[in-house]
Amino acid sequence: MAQKIMVGRRRNTMGTRERGRKTEVSPNEDAPWWAGLGPTGGVVLVAVGLALLLWLVWGGTSATDDWYQYYGAAKVIAIGCVIAGTTLLARRRERD
Repeated sequence: MAQKIMVGRRRNTMGTRERGRKTEVSPNEDAPWWAGLGPTGGVVLVAVGLALLLWLVWGGTSATDDWYQYYGAAKVIAIGCVIAGTTLLARRRERD
C-alpha cells in the first residue's frame, strides 16, 4: 500500500473505538507550575495576591519606587482569576 504524505496540518484520525470515549491527558513535564491547581487553587492564588497587595499598600511602600512588587502581586491575582474562571467554566460546560 502506498503511504499518503501529509503536508501542513495533520488530520484528526480518530478510530471508531475512541469517538465516544473521553481520553485523559497526562500532565506534561513542561507545563507551568499553576497548571493543575483547579478552582480552589485559583481562589487561593487570588487571596494570596490580594493579601500581598494590601500588605504593600498598608506597609507604606510607594508604587513609584517599588513598582515590581505591585506588578508581582497583580500577576498572582491575574493567574488566580484565570485558573478559577477557566476551571469553573469547564465544569459548567460538562454539566450542560
